[in-house]
Amino acid sequence: MKTFTHGYAYLFGCTLCVAMPSWGQATANLDELTAQWLALDKSTQKLKSDWQLEKQQLKLRIGLLTQENSQLSAQIKQDQHNQDEVSQQRQALLNAQTDIEQVVDAYRLAFPSMLSRIQQLLAGLPPYLEHQLADDLNKLNEKSELTAQYQGIANIAKQVAKAENLIVVKQGMITLNGTPLLTEQLYLGHRHAWFITQDNATAGIGYPSADGWQWQPVDAEHDSIRQAIISAKNQVPGELLHLPVNLGAK
Repeated sequence: MKTFTHGYAYLFGCTLCVAMPSWGQATANLDELTAQWLALDKSTQKLKSDWQLEKQQLKLRIGLLTQENSQLSAQIKQDQHNQDEVSQQRQALLNAQTDIEQVVDAYRLAFPSMLSRIQQLLAGLPPYLEHQLADDLNKLNEKSELTAQYQGIANIAKQVAKAENLIVVKQGMITLNGTPLLTEQLYLGHRHAWFITQDNATAGIGYPSADGWQWQPVDAEHDSIRQAIISAKNQVPGELLHLPVNLGAK
């Protein structure tokens, strides 16, 4: 009986040895599985970390692209607005150019008539003022450029308007009834004048007429004319004087 029992136990133990792997091999397999699991978990964590970083980068890029898109849209709108303004300004310039061309054309058509009227005006001015404006009149007759013509007309108008409010004393030759005389002349504006010779022998008045500037002698008021000239030359007020005038002077 003892022999059978031990023999059975021995056989059973051998059977276990055959059916079950060794403890060392099981431990090795467990270590390998653990290592694989840890590697997988580490890979998973790295993937999550990389995704979070990439997600942040993507958000940043999306934000930058959104901002750039907004800037581009604003720039496009601004460019369109600028183009509209440029188009409006261009149209305004074209309209202004058209208006200027029309004015210039009208001026060129009216210029001959204006020149004739200016010549008539100068012919009726006092001799000193007509001589003073002769250069401007010559420029108009020379068919100069439009700007020079305008400047000449403006200067003539300015000088005539200024002379209308001036009291001027001049000395020079005048022609009286075909005779040249050296006289002193007093001009009140450009419509009334008086003259007298050095010896007070001849005195008279001057005035514009349809035939140009006229000189006319007077028989009296020589002393009043002389006194008026002296007061004007000294630029001091004097007593009231009675001076002859031509009531028909224009």
